[in-house]
Amino acid sequence: MISVKTIILALLLVGVNNLEAQTTSFGENNLNSPIPIDPTIKMGKLDNGLTYYIKKNTKPEHRAELRLVVNAGSILEDEDQLGLAHFVEHMAFNGTRSFEKNELISYLQSLGVEFGADLNAHTSFDETVYKLSVPTDDEQTFNTSLQILRDWSDGITFSEEEIDNERGVVAEELRARSGAGMRMYYQSIPILTNNSRYADRSPIGTLDVIMNSKYEALTRFYKDWYRPDLMALILVGDFDVASVETKVKTLFKDLKSVKNARERVHYTIPGHNDSKIGVITDTEATRVSFSVYHKQSGHEQNTLNDYRQHLVHRLYAGMLRQRMSEMLLLPDAPLLAASAGIGDFLSNMDSYYLRATLKEDEILPGIEALLTEGERAKRYGFTQSELDRYKAVLLNNTKTYYKEAGKISSRYYVEQYTDHFMDNKPIVGEAFNYEFYKGMLPGITLTEVNKVASDWVGENNISAILSAPLKESLKLPDEKEINDLLNTISTKKIDKYEDSLGDVQLMTKKPTPGEIVETNYNEKVNVTTWKLSNGVTVIVKPTELQNDLISMSGFRPGGSSQAPDSIFVSAYYASNIVGASGINGISTTDLKKLNMGKTVSARPIINYYDDLFSGSSSEANLERMLQMTHLYFTAPNKDENVFDAKKATTASLMKNMESSPGAYFSMKVRETMSNNHLRGISMTEGQINNELMLDQAYGFYKDRFSSANGFTFIFVGSFDVDKVKNLTTQYLGSLPSNMQETSSWKDIGLRYAEGSIKKTIVKGVEEKSQVDLQFVGKLDFSLEKKNQLSLLAKLLKIKLTEEMREKMAGVYGVRVSGFASDRPYDWYRMQVAFTCAPENVDALTDKVLEEIEKLKTETISEEDLNKIKEAELTNAEEGLKYNGYWVSKLKTAHEYGLDPAKILDYEADINRLTAEDFKEAANIYFKKEHATFILMPEEKVETPDYKLEEKY
Repeated sequence: MISVKTIILALLLVGVNNLEAQTTSFGENNLNSPIPIDPTIKMGKLDNGLTYYIKKNTKPEHRAELRLVVNAGSILEDEDQLGLAHFVEHMAFNGTRSFEKNELISYLQSLGVEFGADLNAHTSFDETVYKLSVPTDDEQTFNTSLQILRDWSDGITFSEEEIDNERGVVAEELRARSGAGMRMYYQSIPILTNNSRYADRSPIGTLDVIMNSKYEALTRFYKDWYRPDLMALILVGDFDVASVETKVKTLFKDLKSVKNARERVHYTIPGHNDSKIGVITDTEATRVSFSVYHKQSGHEQNTLNDYRQHLVHRLYAGMLRQRMSEMLLLPDAPLLAASAGIGDFLSNMDSYYLRATLKEDEILPGIEALLTEGERAKRYGFTQSELDRYKAVLLNNTKTYYKEAGKISSRYYVEQYTDHFMDNKPIVGEAFNYEFYKGMLPGITLTEVNKVASDWVGENNISAILSAPLKESLKLPDEKEINDLLNTISTKKIDKYEDSLGDVQLMTKKPTPGEIVETNYNEKVNVTTWKLSNGVTVIVKPTELQNDLISMSGFRPGGSSQAPDSIFVSAYYASNIVGASGINGISTTDLKKLNMGKTVSARPIINYYDDLFSGSSSEANLERMLQMTHLYFTAPNKDENVFDAKKATTASLMKNMESSPGAYFSMKVRETMSNNHLRGISMTEGQINNELMLDQAYGFYKDRFSSANGFTFIFVGSFDVDKVKNLTTQYLGSLPSNMQETSSWKDIGLRYAEGSIKKTIVKGVEEKSQVDLQFVGKLDFSLEKKNQLSLLAKLLKIKLTEEMREKMAGVYGVRVSGFASDRPYDWYRMQVAFTCAPENVDALTDKVLEEIEKLKTETISEEDLNKIKEAELTNAEEGLKYNGYWVSKLKTAHEYGLDPAKILDYEADINRLTAEDFKEAANIYFKKEHATFILMPEEKVETPDYKLEEKY
């Protein structure tokens, strides 16, 4: 029913849908009624069986999200087709009835559509989804976009030459995703699915079929399963619904039904009376994790009573996760991370799950602690205070979406409608959802919620997986020991949970307000700036981009660069530790409880060169966000339990990093490029264990936030300016400040290696190499040059994708990035990285250098220049519709002393770009001398047939 990613993440989410005025009363008499469908969705089915969903949504304006969903995936493959469902998806981008070869990608790029971000697809066990994000302000363009969906439905051409060319790309996708995680997953699937068909139908397939399958096997899958009765069109965007429906009916009416069609079998996972347990190890694994699933037949949501029961499940799972987050902060907690949930598993099964990351020296105690917390909730249930708080959380979440009507991204909706088509998930709309929650939550009793575990946790259909690094020093329990724990946990003596939240208040006495000493207003962008008497600057921009959400960003120069090397490790983690310790004597656990049901967050951050604050809230909770910010300056907690938990988790994450070839490779690259500088290399487990000290971390944090002088806070969102003025004057203007000292970042002496460097690192058992090329140098920094580097990188990525993927079939993808900074000195880096077969390293590296030389000597085509311009225009136009974009741009303008009104000049800046600009930039930044790093495997091994959802 759903992708394997859902098994691994196992997150139970309710889709919150669009808002229209639709209310009802929810008495017991009508709970047997069908769950309604949001009336703003235009749904229909053509005579040939094609289903369509059409919805008008203007977030973002002049754009639409288009999906072609096929109710077919790898589970339907014949024995000679293993991996060909995914291969068909690839072929959709390699020639259709209307677009030869790669013309489709090139055409869309000319419209500003970026391959990967706006043009993509994925294949899983049971579905294939094609994705397009396109403009709607030009009718011909939109019509062509619909034609592309039409082509994909029955017009993929399957040129034999293109099939053979694409074999290498699909094989490289398998290679790129290979590693310990995939190998361990491959071993776990038969255990999780009781050796069902799902264990033998990986979407990525087998390398043998990918490279050697007959052309007929590929086209047979397409002909069998790409048919209108198994397809849905999902169209959400800024358009006229009636007009789009007419276009759909006209364009797709001649899509032919298949006579004598093969049955679309829905394969199931067989039940089992015993517990299926696996202990899986790998030499390249980096952590120990444990998961247990209690499975049962899926619970369809057809009636309002089903929807209510789903709400009850959400309450139970949410409260259990809250308890686990508290458990992680207990002294000597045996777990590093833990979670729980109830929801979709795979195929016909749902599951109740518990999952944890364990300490290597406490594996069995960790498993026992996880099971104990689940058993505690089952045996004693939850408290009324826990239930009341989590009811408030769910109601606030649905209310937030309700209030954000018309401001929710179209991408959110297409995911909901995909789930409705594939799995009949409810799509009720925000108004109905909010009214339903508001009506149902008060009547859900503690007894009803506490019964959930007994409905789920039984003796049958249990699967458990322990995965861990393979090394002699690590003692692992066997399957019998794990099974004994599962069987005996119900008889263990367990204390009842005590809800410890007392009568505490966030702030009992409000501070005396400061004063505004200077006011500036920029009419063109509606931005007001206040300078406060304590040296704090406040920049505010009210918007209607969201209906009731406010973004806050605070910043000033400083950061861990101000720490001496002797306490660098403690300084680096200071904000992470202190920021998670609570404020004003209120523990982080109690702070979370106090804020449950409120839309509010605030947290301090110390990075290398900045002291920062990040926050968000509704307008009703704006004062609370500012109170929290004030207290993180004036009354941060020093909590040893939080420190111990954070230290143990951080050390554990680094414990086996050198076992991972990719992580090891990155470490070696960083060591070389930073000249082995203390603050440029990767942190180690030894540094965490020996150098991370609570007193140092807390002391450095207090030092950084003892004075607010020099801080700038930006607020963007839905608010009354006068209200923000009064609240920031009170809570930010009252912060302590040393006006005689100006905070600044410090040059820590980090310099990046330049010149010719070539290093080969040998690591790993997969037949897989990584290549990392870096061009590093000094420059006279400016924002224009920083942008120039980024654009040059985008151009090179287009060219390398064409050459290395489409023509050479040597890579699945190539990453290109351009970066420049004026800290700690004026420098830049152009980087090209890719994964490939070891035998292809030299040829592909030579191709990178060849394409770079072309950029230096040849003028790029108008077509490529237009692709860059259109993508940049699209990104800027969409960005201006989001609060976060404005926060980022206003921050940059303030830091560099620019007029904020220039934010609106993006179109002129982009249109000034010329082909010569790119040629000039290539000659400046791509020096002949550069660094080349190559990861080579230790030995050749046969690539296993992995089982994992793949994305194109």
